Amino acid sequence: MGWGKCNAGPRAVPGSATAPAAEGRAWTWAAHKGAAKREDRAGGGGSMSAADPNPAAGAVPDSDLDPGRAAVASAYQRFEPRAYLRNNYAPPRGDLSSPDGVGPWKLSCLAQTFATGEVSGHTLIDIGSGPTIYQLLSACTHFEDITMTDFLEVNRQELGLWLREEPGAFDWSMYSQHVCLIEGKGEPWQEKERQLRARVKRVLHIDVHQPQPLGAGSLAPLPADALVSAFCLEAVSPDLASFQRALDHITTLLRPGGHLLLIGALEESWYLAGEARLVVVPMCKEKVVEALVRSGYEVRDLRTYVMPACLQTGVDDVKGIFFAWAQKKVGV
Repeated sequence: MGWGKCNAGPRAVPGSATAPAAEGRAWTWAAHKGAAKREDRAGGGGSMSAADPNPAAGAVPDSDLDPGRAAVASAYQRFEPRAYLRNNYAPPRGDLSSPDGVGPWKLSCLAQTFATGEVSGHTLIDIGSGPTIYQLLSACTHFEDITMTDFLEVNRQELGLWLREEPGAFDWSMYSQHVCLIEGKGEPWQEKERQLRARVKRVLHIDVHQPQPLGAGSLAPLPADALVSAFCLEAVSPDLASFQRALDHITTLLRPGGHLLLIGALEESWYLAGEARLVVVPMCKEKVVEALVRSGYEVRDLRTYVMPACLQTGVDDVKGIFFAWAQKKVGV
C-alpha cells in the first residue's frame, strides 16, 4: 500500500499510454547484477547498474510459498504501477500545496529525521521501493551508496525510467521542489534529483518473506547503515505473524546501532492498483511499536497522521499512516 506521494494531476503520469504492463507493487525480491548478460531495464545508466536474471520477475512457484503468501503473490501479478501512482501521487493525495496534506506530512517526517544528523552513514537500503522515489529525496544527502529493491520487475522497470531520465518516466519534480523548500538549504531541485540518481547504485529483487531477503551473495553492501521502507510490510503480509517475520528478516540487513525509518498504513485492509485489489494487514500504532520492539529496536520516534475525508477517494480504506524511527539495538 502507499499514498500521498504524487506530483501533479493526470499529467503527472506522462507517457502512461506506453507505460510497461503492470503486474506488481511493493512486495519485494532481489535481482543479482552479475547473473545476467543483459543490462537490467530497471537499472542502467549513470551509476545505477543492476541486472535481473529472472525471466519473469515476480513469479514464484506456489510450492515455495504457504497458502497465504501464495495468494498475496498471485494478487500482485495484476498490480498496475501507473494506476497506483495516479491513485496516490496525483491530486488530491498528491497535492503538496496544502500544509495539512499527507504528502507534506510524510516528506516533513523524513526531512526532520535526517536533519538530526543521527541517521547517516555510507550505505542505505530501501525495502520494497515500489514505483516511487520520494522516500529517498532527503536520504540521498546523507548516504553515498543507496540500494532500491522491489519484488516485481514492473516496479523495477518504473524506477529505471526515472533513474535513467527516460521519456515517459513519472514526474517527481514537485516532490523534489517541496523537499528542497522544507530542507531550507537553497538547493535547486534539479541538483537534488541529480544527487539521488547518482547515489542509487543498484535496483535489486527482494523477498521480505525469506530469511535472506536479498538472497545469497547479495550485491548490496551488508550490513547496511540504515533502512527505509514505505508501505511495504503490511501490504505484502497475509497476517500479523507474517508482518513480524518480514520485519525480522529485513532487520538482518541492518548493522547493530543502525536506523530504520518505517512508513505504513493504519487500519487499512485493502487498496486498489488498477484491476488489482490487494489485501493489507490492518495495523495500529501499538502493533507497530510492539513489532519493532520484538525485532530488537528502540523506538526513537513515532508519529501518526489521520486521513481527512477529502483524501478518502475510494481507492482504499486507509484511516491514517504512521512514521516510525527505530534504532537496532547492539547485540541483536
